[in-house]
Amino acid sequence: MKTRRLLAASIPVLIATTFAMVPLQAGAGSGVGNIPPGTQRDEDYRQSYAMHEVTNVSATTQKVSCYRPEVPFFTVGQARGYTGMTACSEADATTGEDIGLTAYPNQAGSVAGYPAPGPMRVNDHSESDLRVDPKNPNHIIGSSKWFASAEGYNHVLGFYESWDGGKTWPVQGHIPGYEGFSDNTDPVGAFDGYGNYYSLILPYQFAYANATGSKLYAKSKLPNAQMPAE
Repeated sequence: MKTRRLLAASIPVLIATTFAMVPLQAGAGSGVGNIPPGTQRDEDYRQSYAMHEVTNVSATTQKVSCYRPEVPFFTVGQARGYTGMTACSEADATTGEDIGLTAYPNQAGSVAGYPAPGPMRVNDHSESDLRVDPKNPNHIIGSSKWFASAEGYNHVLGFYESWDGGKTWPVQGHIPGYEGFSDNTDPVGAFDGYGNYYSLILPYQFAYANATGSKLYAKSKLPNAQMPAE
């Protein structure tokens, strides 16, 4: 009996060890990595939207955002499709943000010629980052570059917020407090476990060398004497 009890006790250990030593084999069924390329027709892809009730929503066109850039850049590239900076009035903006009718507090140290003469309309976006609130999956916040001039690569960071799973984005605008820098870049956000949202911002200064958009980073050329270079 003693021998049998020891044998019975050793069986589970042996089984567990055996399974642990057997390498996992890739499955032969369908799934990611097992579907040969080129097997889905364009029409099938288009119909999958309707089949799964997928719709596209353009978040950043639902509001008009404006802010006063630190460095103005009025394009010379209209022939290439650029629009440059477009002046924005208080009546044009629909976000409710401070559009910079007067210079922002962190633009107080700007040297002659800066900041821009007034608010400019945000006319382009790039590098979007989307985060879902872990306490409420219908609460989503996105951030992206908020361009006043795509040709001059002149932008701050902006955000857009949805409370209905992405159907509408009623709260959006530029992220305040960093307007005294020429650019804010590389949008990355995160929620903590309590539903608080954090945005990582990389601000830096530059000046334009000429009308083509070439940039100067020398400290003596920076537009805001009271702000760090980055």
